[in-house]
Amino acid sequence: MVKNLTIMKKIIVLGLIILATQFLNANPIVPPSNAAISELTFDSNGNWVIELKFFPDIMSVEYIEKIYIESLSGTSELKHFYGDIVSQTNILEVRNDSLISNLSINPLRDSISVSINYYTDPLYPNLVFGDLTTSTINPLRAGQSIALIGENYTKDKSPTIGMENDTIGMFGTIKGKIYDPNNFLSAYTLLAGDGLYNFKFDESGNYSARITSAKHNIDKLYYYTANSEISSKYYVMVTPVTFTTEPDTIVTVDFHIYYSTSSVESIKSNQENIFKITPDPIKESSFNYEVAIPVKSSNSYIELFNMSGQMIERHNINESKGKINLQHKLQAGNYTVRLFVNNKNYANLKVIIAY
Repeated sequence: MVKNLTIMKKIIVLGLIILATQFLNANPIVPPSNAAISELTFDSNGNWVIELKFFPDIMSVEYIEKIYIESLSGTSELKHFYGDIVSQTNILEVRNDSLISNLSINPLRDSISVSINYYTDPLYPNLVFGDLTTSTINPLRAGQSIALIGENYTKDKSPTIGMENDTIGMFGTIKGKIYDPNNFLSAYTLLAGDGLYNFKFDESGNYSARITSAKHNIDKLYYYTANSEISSKYYVMVTPVTFTTEPDTIVTVDFHIYYSTSSVESIKSNQENIFKITPDPIKESSFNYEVAIPVKSSNSYIELFNMSGQMIERHNINESKGKINLQHKLQAGNYTVRLFVNNKNYANLKVIIAY
């Protein structure tokens, strides 16, 4: 009887082990393999507090064994790394007593970085603040932190150490005018820039936008075009402006646009969705067009060719969409419409005239 009970216990224990193994295999926790400084602040006693943000990487074959924090005063290693806990929260709060040796961070000027296993390339540039040459942030005021938003650092008047960063308290405001003498952009175009998120200007060029609290040096503005998102492909150059913003402050900044060709040159000819004509077939003496690249130039036009390859009409355009009135009554048949921007042929369409 005792022997049978012993066997039963062994079977139950073995079953529990198998069940636990299957559960773990079905719900694997991917250990973190890289990290970045997500936030830095100083407490009421002037002691620094760092929040590390960890990034699991299912493709990585290397996991974190050692973590090093470096400032201008030196480098120190984290005493313990609780990978199982971090795998669940992806956040770790670090103070001086978390390190093997004391690490000094100057609250007025410093450059901070984190490295994994000492040789892993950092995910983000150093967090640099104060009057250092590469600084992007002014010294902190009481109750402020420096937080990571996207790929850049900004001041934050409402620190969230130990929690995911939010955008409350991170932004200031800039306002002013956008001067576009060559009419590269149309009013209400969606724009973005260094620390600037989607904003528009009105028909008089006036704008107001939220911007991260940091040092800014802006020489280009990215913009939205039809069938696209804000991206590095579409931008206008502006006369460089340098300024600094703080949380909840307002700074007046005017942008003077002087160049836009690069944004067009970055687009390959005959790219899909660049050029559209409606209706097709054309049943009247006019048609509508839409162009998904900047066309506000005296060198932008549409040409119409017949089946023999002879150009029969040319129409200058200076808007991204509009209506073309044909100059002549054309014979029914197949035609080719070619789009030129800055004298370069970007797209060709086959259309049918059937009136």
